[in-house]
Amino acid sequence: MPPVDVPSRPHTLAPSSLDAASSYTAPLPSRGDETLLREPAAAQRPVPEALLQDLWRRQHFDTGALHTTDGRSLTVLDPGSPNTDAGPDFREAHVRVGERAWHGDVEIHPASSGWFDHEHHRDARYNAAVLHVSLYVDDWTGGLIREDGSPLPELVLAPHLTAPLRELLHDFRTREEETLFCAPRWDEVPEQERTRWIAEMTEERLEAKKERLVDRYFAAPDLEALLHERLFAGLGYSKNDAPMSDLARRTPLALCRRLARRADGDVRDLEALLLGSAGLLPDPEDLLDADRATADYATDLAERFEQLERAFDLPAPMESERWQFFRLRPANFPPLRIAQAVALVAPGGLLHRDPLGRLLDAVRSEHPARNLRALLEANVPSDFWKTHFHLEKATTERDPSVGRRRIDTLIVNAAAPVLLLHAEQHDDGALQTAVRDLLRALPAGSDRVTRRFRSTARAARKGAASTAPSGSICSARADPRRTVDGGPRTTDVQPSKQTFETTLSSPIAHSKRFDQSARRRTPVDRRAGAPHAQSQLRPRGGASRHRFPLSSPYDT
Repeated sequence: MPPVDVPSRPHTLAPSSLDAASSYTAPLPSRGDETLLREPAAAQRPVPEALLQDLWRRQHFDTGALHTTDGRSLTVLDPGSPNTDAGPDFREAHVRVGERAWHGDVEIHPASSGWFDHEHHRDARYNAAVLHVSLYVDDWTGGLIREDGSPLPELVLAPHLTAPLRELLHDFRTREEETLFCAPRWDEVPEQERTRWIAEMTEERLEAKKERLVDRYFAAPDLEALLHERLFAGLGYSKNDAPMSDLARRTPLALCRRLARRADGDVRDLEALLLGSAGLLPDPEDLLDADRATADYATDLAERFEQLERAFDLPAPMESERWQFFRLRPANFPPLRIAQAVALVAPGGLLHRDPLGRLLDAVRSEHPARNLRALLEANVPSDFWKTHFHLEKATTERDPSVGRRRIDTLIVNAAAPVLLLHAEQHDDGALQTAVRDLLRALPAGSDRVTRRFRSTARAARKGAASTAPSGSICSARADPRRTVDGGPRTTDVQPSKQTFETTLSSPIAHSKRFDQSARRRTPVDRRAGAPHAQSQLRPRGGASRHRFPLSSPYDT
């Protein structure tokens, strides 16, 4: 559907400022066909959007009687996760609008006009939005539309605030940075309890990773295909794991191996298949400023992909908007990560021949960590990627291979869960022990979550316990009912500083769930207990199917 133009009508400022806030009483946005607006003087000091995002994240307003601007009841089951990348402000929210529950994104602006000012109505990334939140009404309230032409429900916060706006802003500006939920009094928890709790969370995380694979395995019982998907997702990092998983499903191992066998050392057909299926081959006009070698290489891949499409009846390429480049280091750009994925399926790569058997041999060997790392090195075969992060511009030369830390993450998030699933299927206790011993031997990882733990703790050390619970503790922070003993919280004793070193470091601790959804909004018919079968809001392009949970920690 072509982008929708904004209707031409005069724009009158709404009271989205501190100056207007004290005298303004928000009206009902509509009554029948009549729109009710009250327009004060123009704002001098706008309300910062960050304040509204903070109010939404903490649900710091009266949530008891929310309604959308068209009069439907609104219940926030889960406000979602803050998004620090390009796109909507909150991901994976869960709301009930009227009788229908939805999973999707939430976008926030001081006024409804921000939706059009930022041209979200022209951006397909916002088609997954299930709710728009603004502070006050303005001329645009009640008329927001997505890029696909569908109307977007709206919530106006002003009538539901529980304190004056100036007070809320003052608290927001002066509030100390939040610590982890369990931080202040961790030392008061007996050492034995801390150790037991950490061990339990370690096992929970490992089991959760394996169980997510079980669901996928029963849908398609092929461990090699699962390993293929999880390795691709691991190369995508958290920002691109979902599209990388989808790419693996679109390019099955049988096809990749067939192209690799006929390539005779030339991997350009494989690169064309993966980059073309990902929707990341540049258009000719994008190559006008490229140097000759870059333009020739990209053009050759595009021509090869056209031939592959005809020869193998490939599905339509993915939408390029699904790939995240914003706030990524160039070394993590999707085209380079896909080139590294090519190395895994090319001759010599782990996925090219008997990957499960080779993993089993490595984990049972005298030096399992060293041998597994050797299998996952993914040395990029093409020299092109020594001087390119993408297909449009050359850079200075560097090593394009997968780094040691990322290889360890692939072991934790892909190889180990698949091996545990294999061990369970074959009742192989020795293999389970070998995998857990391997995880204990891996060094602590480092990212935003683990650095935050270390800021309140001693230096991180090795250990299986150190690899698992940071994600669990961070999740438990959203559910203050859970305590060290696993029961309802009845005291203020909360874990803090001295735990987070040995316990919360490696990638297994904080990795995102295995199957993130494609970016789309999904209606949930809670009465039927399944996604709504007749929904007209279907995923665009090649969005992958995904089963969304029907409950959240915020359900009552």
